[in-house]
Amino acid sequence: MTSALEHARTCPISEIVPMSPEMLKCPSIMNRRFHHEAPVFQDPTSGIFFISRYDDVVAMAMDHRTFSSVMPGGQAGTGSMVSDDPEIKAIIDQGYPGVSTMLTADPPVQRHYRKFVNSAFSPESLKVLEPFIDRVANELVDAFIDEGQCEFLSAFGVPLPLTVIASQIGVPLSDLSLLRKWTNAFIGNLSQQLDRDGLLQAAKDVLEFQLYFVEKMEARRAQPEDDILSKLVNASIDGEQPLNDSECLSMLSQIMVAGNETTSAALTEGMQLLINNPDQYEMVRKDPSPEMIHCLVEEVLRYTSPSSNMFRRTTREVDINGVTIPENSVCFARFAAANQDDERFPDALKFDITRDNLKDHVAFGKGVHHCLGAAWSRREMNGGFKVIFERMENFRRTAGAAEPEFSANALLHGLTGFDLSFDKK
Repeated sequence: MTSALEHARTCPISEIVPMSPEMLKCPSIMNRRFHHEAPVFQDPTSGIFFISRYDDVVAMAMDHRTFSSVMPGGQAGTGSMVSDDPEIKAIIDQGYPGVSTMLTADPPVQRHYRKFVNSAFSPESLKVLEPFIDRVANELVDAFIDEGQCEFLSAFGVPLPLTVIASQIGVPLSDLSLLRKWTNAFIGNLSQQLDRDGLLQAAKDVLEFQLYFVEKMEARRAQPEDDILSKLVNASIDGEQPLNDSECLSMLSQIMVAGNETTSAALTEGMQLLINNPDQYEMVRKDPSPEMIHCLVEEVLRYTSPSSNMFRRTTREVDINGVTIPENSVCFARFAAANQDDERFPDALKFDITRDNLKDHVAFGKGVHHCLGAAWSRREMNGGFKVIFERMENFRRTAGAAEPEFSANALLHGLTGFDLSFDKK
C-alpha cells in the first residue's frame, strides 16, 4: 500500500485529495471515510462536491432537473475535445464540433437522441446476439487455451465486447485495433489525468476517429446496411431531420465506450475476484448454471463498478445531508462508492454472489441516464463467464507476474492488465 493510501486512513478528512492518482486507483479507503465522516465532501482544490452514500447518489440520478448532465466549459461528450492550447486546438479545429447528445444532455434533448439507437439495444436485438457472443468467446479462448496462461485483459476482456460492438456498428474486424485506440483516447480525455503530450495524442486520435467514421457515414447514406451506423445516419423519427455528422460522431463515441469499456473492466477484475475469493469460485465451478453465472455477473458489477463516477451540475441550491450545495456547482455522483455502502450492501467490501439484493447495485447508473448498453454488457458478461467456466478451471495469477494495477481515471475504473494462469478442462 502506498504512503498516500496509508495517510488517507488517518489524516484529517480535509487532507484527502479525491482526484489524486492514488485515490482514483484505489478509492475504497476514501469511500469508507466519506460514507462515515463526509457523505458530502467538497474538494478544497477543485471545489467539486463528492456524493458517496447510496441513497444520496440514487436521489441525484433520479432528479435530472436538479442535477443536470449539461456541464459548464463546453465539453460535449466523449467524441470531441476542448482546449485552449494552440497546438491542440489547431488539431481539434480540423475536425467536427462537439455536440451534447446522450451523456452530456438532459431530457428532452437526451431522449430525442436516445430514441435513434433504442432499437439496436432492444431485447429482441440482444437475443439475436447470444449465439454470436458465444462463438466469439469460444474463438478467443481457442487462441490461448493450450498455453495455460494469458494476459486476460488483452486476450479476452477487451476483444470480446470490442468484436461485438464492431460487428453491430458496422466496422470490419480488421479495424479492431483502431477502435481500441480511439476508445482509449476518449477514456484518456475523460480521465482528468493526461499531461500535455497525452492530450495532444488524444486530440490526434479523436480527429482520426472523426474522419474515419465520416467517410463510412457517407457510404452508409448512399448504401445502407443492417448496422447501427446505417440506422444513425438514415433514421428519421417522427418526421424529424436525420442526424448530422457531428451528432452521429458524438453518439458513436459514447456507444463505443459504453459498449466495451464496462464489460472489459468487469470481466477482467471479475477473474481477479474469483481468484481472491476461492469459496465463491467453488460455488460457480460446482454449479455453472445460468442462474449462478447471472449472480456472479451482478456481484462483479456491484463490486467493480467500472463506471465509477459521473459529473453533474446543480441547477439550484440544494441540501444533501445537511450540506448546502450552491446553484451551478459541479458534483460527482459516486456510483462505485454507493455500491460499497454498508447501509445498502451489508459487509459491502465482501465479494458475495449470494447477496439477496444484487439487483440494487447502480453500476449502470439510474434514472434517465441509466446506461443504454446495460443489457448488452450483461449478455456479454454472462456469455463470457459461461464459456470460461466451460473450458477452464483452477484460475490463478501467473507466477512471477507483476502486481495488478488499476488505471487512474476520474470516471472509469479498471485494471491495466491481468496475467492469468489456468488448467484446461
